Order: sequence, then structure tokens, then C-alpha cells
Amino acid sequence: MTNHSYYCCTEPTCTRAPLTQGSDGLTCPNGHFIPYAPGTDVPVFACEPEGANEYSQENAAEVHDNALRWVFNTFQTDEEGLRERLIARMGLKKGQRVLITGAGAGNDLPYLVRALSGRGDIYAQDIAKEMLLAGVSRYRTELAASGVGLHFSISDATNLPFADGFFDAAYHFGGINLFPDIAMGISEMNRVVKEGGKVVIGDEGLAPWLVNTELGRMLINNNSLYACSAPLAALPATARDVKLSWELCNCFYVIEFQASTEPLPVNIDVPHLGKRGGTIRSRYFGRLEGVDPALRDRIYEEAERRGMSRVAFLESALRASLDKD
Repeated sequence: MTNHSYYCCTEPTCTRAPLTQGSDGLTCPNGHFIPYAPGTDVPVFACEPEGANEYSQENAAEVHDNALRWVFNTFQTDEEGLRERLIARMGLKKGQRVLITGAGAGNDLPYLVRALSGRGDIYAQDIAKEMLLAGVSRYRTELAASGVGLHFSISDATNLPFADGFFDAAYHFGGINLFPDIAMGISEMNRVVKEGGKVVIGDEGLAPWLVNTELGRMLINNNSLYACSAPLAALPATARDVKLSWELCNCFYVIEFQASTEPLPVNIDVPHLGKRGGTIRSRYFGRLEGVDPALRDRIYEEAERRGMSRVAFLESALRASLDKD
């Protein structure tokens, strides 16, 4: 039985409390219990209802495999080359810890194992129990001798059971368009990746120059997900070094960025030179009520006559007026 001490409780009141392992599941200090899927040591934090969609039916992995073959044949793309290119964007190093959300039946796992060069840990997550357990069945034994630890959880990608900054990198390809809250899914990946670690995300979404072409309209008619735009607006405001590109004949977007929870290093207090003066902060937070335009013009003229910026003159005049009181 593997050690599950790296998992955290996802209940809002528990603030990611560490879980302890039992014979049939995980328990948090506040008494919440996360059972294992029957016959496994895979914890079930959250799960789609059986039969809710094509990913939660009994033969989900086979259905998905057929869909993947269609994709690679349609876009005439080598699967191995594509997966290696996408995973290479994370810049993984031997011994690192990586998260894959929406892992499905684990098709990326052999490539992630290879990228870790025989040492490290992979955490595969999906909310579709049938898909993830197919991945466990396919790859846990097959990759057991790789030297890389494989850990699986059935959980919600918008509420991940991991502590802040737990991973060196995170990866998702195929499925984020269907997240109920895409921004929260990306935010969670950013949260659990350490400062400066890479996050790579991709899914169906035509490049803008293809959307209104006949080919684009045909693809969207075939599958409405091709009309999705790359969710750049859903990235955290703290994201660094953001890159957007497309794969599979420019029909699947790929976003990569460096994770961060630190504010952007923008100094909003640098004074402007020139007639207006002020700073980004004072211009934004220090806006005054409207004044008579004629009076405004007189103030501007007086500021210029005194060789002062408008902001500096207004601030000095207001302080002088307040000091008199």
C-alpha cells in the first residue's frame, strides 16, 4: 500500500489539512473520510455520476481511444511526437514531481515517465472514475519498474487535494474546455505548482485565422469545441512568461506559463514627468470630483506658470487650504 500522506482534505473548512491513511480510505483531522475505489488504493475525493457522459461509462477508455485515433488520423499528426513536444514544454528534470489533471486513461504517463529519466513522481487526477481506473489498470504495473512513482486520485480539478506549491510542474491536454469553471481549474494548477514552475494547458480551439474559413466552419460543425478560444482571460493575474501556440494543424491551442502567486513587479509609484504629473497610483485612486472647466483651465495655467506639474500644484494647494483650517 502506498503512502498517502501527500494528500490534503478538500473540504472548505479544513484548509488543506493533511490526510492519514487507513485500510479503506483517508481521514482528515476533522473526521472527513475519503474512501478508496473498490479493490484499489485510489482515493475518491469527487466523482462524476456513472453514465453522466462518455467519460463515465463502463467502456469509456475504449471510446476515448477511438476518438484519439480519429484525431491523429484527421490531423495527420504523429501521437508520440505530439505528446513528447507538449511534455517537453514543462522542462522536467530527473527527480521532480509533476501533476497531470484530466489524465483520463493515462495516455501521457509513459511520456512523462520518460521525461523524468527514471526518478520522480507523477500524480494523475481525473473526475471520471471509469477513465482513471482504466489508466491504473493499464499503466501502474507496466510502469512499476520505471523508478518513477505513480499516484492516482479521482478528484475535482477545480478543487485539488494537494498543498500549495507541492509540484514542480503541472500539465493538462484535452478536457479543460469542459470544465465547469475553467478559471478555477487553471487557478488550482497555479496554486499547487511551486513559484516559477511550468503549467502547460491545451485543448480543442482553432487559431483565430482559421475560425471563419470553410475548413474552420466544417470542424466546428463536426465538433462545437473547435469554436473555443484559448482561455487567456482565465489565467491568474500573477502568471509569468505566458506563451500561446497551436498544435494539430493549428486546431488545438496550447498555453504555457510560469506559476506564481506573487504580485507582478510593477512600481505604481514612479512619478510622471511633464505637465500632468502624478503616479499610476495617484491618478487612479486620487481622482477628484468634477470642477468648473474654466476653473480647471486657470489651475492648469497657474501650475504651468509656477513650473509645477498639475498634480503637484493641486496637491500643494489642497494641503495649504487644509492647513489653514
